[in-house]
Amino acid sequence: MSLFRKKPDPLSDRARALEAEIAALQVQIKQAESGQPLWPGTPRLRSPAMPTGQKTVSSPVPAAPVFEDVDQKRLKASAPFTPPAGPHPELGPRPRDLSSTVQNLKRRFGLTPASNPKLVKLLDSGQIQGLRPLRYERRVARNRFFLLSALLLGVLYGLFKAIVGGR
Repeated sequence: MSLFRKKPDPLSDRARALEAEIAALQVQIKQAESGQPLWPGTPRLRSPAMPTGQKTVSSPVPAAPVFEDVDQKRLKASAPFTPPAGPHPELGPRPRDLSSTVQNLKRRFGLTPASNPKLVKLLDSGQIQGLRPLRYERRVARNRFFLLSALLLGVLYGLFKAIVGGR
């Protein structure tokens, strides 16, 4: 009868599996530290030195930096740079077109998407400590709406009774 048998706890099963993995990794670490190969049949790694002890030949590094000769007379003889006459196209007001006007209006009225959607999601779910969750704020706003609606209906009912009752 499996009805009265206690169900196995998945967390304790997972903890046992993780402990077994940790033990296996510790055995592998001890084998690696002792110099034994981790898996039988795998060759041991060698050092990057040449097998017969030969050294590699590298190019000699110059003692001082090498600079290129520059003709100083030619540099001084050239005319200095003068900017073109007239206003620079990047300076001053930009001409307005329809697309930039629409983008500006979207930015002003908040119609652009959020720049950080992950932050918006965290604020919505209330995961940031110190901030009230949005569902709480919604509940407060909903209760305020119901209270003000009931107050408005009461005032309208009073006005209706005053008008109809006076006849």
